Amino acid sequence: MGVNYNAGMQKQAPEIFQLPLTSIDVAGLPSQTDPGFEQAVIAHYALQYAAKGWYAAVVVSDGLVRVIAVPQQGVEPKAYLLGLLRHGFIADALPGLEAMYGMVDDADICFNYGVALSELGHVEDSLAPLNKCLRLDPSYDNAAIAIGVSLSKLKRYDEAEVVLKAAAKIQPDNALIKQNLAATLARAGKYVEALPFFRQAVSISPNPGTMMGLAQCLDSAGHKKEALKAYKELVKRFPDSPFTEQAIAILNRAGQADLRKVVDDGYRPDAVEYMIAAMKRFAELQREQVGRAVMEIGQLGQTGLEINNPSKRYSLTNLDGDFSGLQLLCYMHVGMALFAPGVDCGSGLQREYEIAKGMASQ
Repeated sequence: MGVNYNAGMQKQAPEIFQLPLTSIDVAGLPSQTDPGFEQAVIAHYALQYAAKGWYAAVVVSDGLVRVIAVPQQGVEPKAYLLGLLRHGFIADALPGLEAMYGMVDDADICFNYGVALSELGHVEDSLAPLNKCLRLDPSYDNAAIAIGVSLSKLKRYDEAEVVLKAAAKIQPDNALIKQNLAATLARAGKYVEALPFFRQAVSISPNPGTMMGLAQCLDSAGHKKEALKAYKELVKRFPDSPFTEQAIAILNRAGQADLRKVVDDGYRPDAVEYMIAAMKRFAELQREQVGRAVMEIGQLGQTGLEINNPSKRYSLTNLDGDFSGLQLLCYMHVGMALFAPGVDCGSGLQREYEIAKGMASQ
């Protein structure tokens, strides 16, 4: 695989690998029990690549032969592997990282090998190279974060907490450390302890994952109202994030619970009246206009409609009037029922819709 590092010049990829000595079966090599076998293996690979005009570093140790071979116009091996990782080819980079890890003491190689192992599910194996990275370079703070993440994945929460708190003291303004420390504490069920770290992470560098973590932690810690505000803020600030759909679903469920709370699990007469009015109004409009109005209400609903606050008013571009949150929810339910009868739109007002439909047909 070639990687283009310079405009107009395609550089050739190196070859980086390791093989068990027991798997090598090359004609002309002495027996594996022969004292000269290892030197013969080194010479074999060095000459093989020299014949192609490549430079090769060959090492035999721990029952393995490790090779780094670079063409004359080749990409530098470490840069090549880091390039693969930057482009998301973690599995492709892993064999080369493994070989280089066994050949050179390089903090970057140790760190990236450890992270690659963790990302690919070899979490326990990731700890050795990550700890070696820190031994080589005690200031390599990302390695401390990665160790904390791996320990947390292994549910060794107390150890992860110690590592991440130490890193947080060194870098108090590092949002990634605060985020991972907060997530570790939350996974351990220490929601109250996790909250200040989530808040700090959001304050330093707000992103969808951290904001979702804060909202969920608030919810688990019993701060329901603040949690709903955090979910709404996430939807508002990051409407296209992978967490937005989940946040909207949580807000919708909370809205449905509030609807029922008001009437003690009975039906809402005000919602029935709104739905009857919506049925009459939509009957007088073009289908396209109804569709546009329903879509607009849906978009408004993504940031949360205040269902039980009649003083909060909304206006629409595609429908004249001044509406309450409950009124818009009723209009959306009726409108969606026109386009997809029998499909639950998630409003929690199906009972009211059936009553309204019966009354409107009388």
